[in-house]
Amino acid sequence: MLWIKWKQFGGPCTINNGLALCALHHSAFDMGAISIDDNMKLLVSSGVNGNQMVEQLFWQFSNKVIGLPKNTKGHPKDTFIHWHREQVFKL
Repeated sequence: MLWIKWKQFGGPCTINNGLALCALHHSAFDMGAISIDDNMKLLVSSGVNGNQMVEQLFWQFSNKVIGLPKNTKGHPKDTFIHWHREQVFKL
């Protein structure tokens, strides 16, 4: 589980501040290579480039809606997503 708004910056340990990602995408999110837009679609930084594997692991998911819990209380909170895009994501 990763924290969208990092704990050291006041992010709470709550479900709506978390995402369940594999280790690769967790690291990419923490480094600002990927983020989420207001419509819960994946954003990929323009700095993400490479071979066909990068295409398969990142770019094919760009602008696709992420998987969300059925219970909307578990959806990522807008304020946490905005924080990540403004403070971490690299356009």
